[in-house]
Amino acid sequence: MEPVRIGVVGAGDISPVYLNAITRSPALDLRAIATRDPQAIAEKATAFGARAVSVAQLLADEAIELVVNLTPGVAHEEINGAALEAGKHVYSEKPFALSLGAARRLADLAERRGLLIGSAPDTFYGSAHQAARKALDAGAIGKPVFGTSFLGLPGLELFHPSPEAFYRPGGEPPYDAGPYYTTMWINLLGPVKRVFSVSGAGKSERTILRGPRQGTPFPVTVDTTFNTVLEFAEASVSFIISLDVVVPTLRPGELFGSDGILAMADPMFFGGEPAVIAPPEPRMGLVTADQGFATPNRHDHTGRAVADYRGAGLVDLALAIRTGSRHRTGAEFIVHSVEVMEAIVRSATTNSVIDLESTCERPATIDLQSDAALIALTASPFDLAASAWAH
Repeated sequence: MEPVRIGVVGAGDISPVYLNAITRSPALDLRAIATRDPQAIAEKATAFGARAVSVAQLLADEAIELVVNLTPGVAHEEINGAALEAGKHVYSEKPFALSLGAARRLADLAERRGLLIGSAPDTFYGSAHQAARKALDAGAIGKPVFGTSFLGLPGLELFHPSPEAFYRPGGEPPYDAGPYYTTMWINLLGPVKRVFSVSGAGKSERTILRGPRQGTPFPVTVDTTFNTVLEFAEASVSFIISLDVVVPTLRPGELFGSDGILAMADPMFFGGEPAVIAPPEPRMGLVTADQGFATPNRHDHTGRAVADYRGAGLVDLALAIRTGSRHRTGAEFIVHSVEVMEAIVRSATTNSVIDLESTCERPATIDLQSDAALIALTASPFDLAASAWAH
């Protein structure tokens, strides 16, 4: 397969992960990296065998087929739209857009131009989430009734050297960490029908805790805790996401069914230890090693070895461009996912139940035979030994 020629827009904290994923995959060919100040990224571009260019230069380059958008979320609609207008396919970091209207406009533009779009997160491609999906589909817990997910953090300033954007409109938790959870649930249960949410905030000001600006205060202008009910056709899910929990607390997800309980892995990673609890049998861990994207390739912030193959969705899109296959984060999936994010925030703002307008099919499961090319062409963007040293 001829590699898909790629230009990346944005060179922030997440860019090394994508640049590794692109340059290590035989399905992808990195040509250029663009920012507002190309000279500032010249060294990084050279290290990855690419040119440092302006956004306008990248979009005008006829050799580039696919734009990977790594800019902040508030810029995604503009950059994604400009790339489509320039005749490029688009793969974007989440969120693809900040509203249903914007997502629909971009999806319609792509369709009119005969272009494909894709979006992160792609962690549901991972072995743990695929094993959970297949166990559910096989009837391991009977009829699903309700689910829960909880993510509580003291704040993103613990991890990010420039956290201000996460505390402004468009950076709220449902748009940032929230998509990992909502896409996990859509993968399991299908499209969301209705949303109700309440929200609040614990602090009006926070302080940068790492990096060169450590100690710098900044204002909080949005709510930072969202308590949400997502209603699906077969079940409902209680989802709490908060940046006001003083001790990091993670309960990735449990789906309670008529005959058992499905315990999910952390949706921010590809691997994990999902399990089924179906009395009188003891808790049974699900086999994940035979699902693809299972081998640990980095360490998380606690030092635990985890599987993290960010870029699998990008390779899936590249295969769709070259072979005509159907990738898993296409326009329908993107539009619905964006509407769910927006509905969580809008429901809390308006104190109302939001009936969703869009829908989508559940993404196809990963099959070792039919998806052999996807698995083989997706490179690890991390080095396990190096991440252990860094940790």
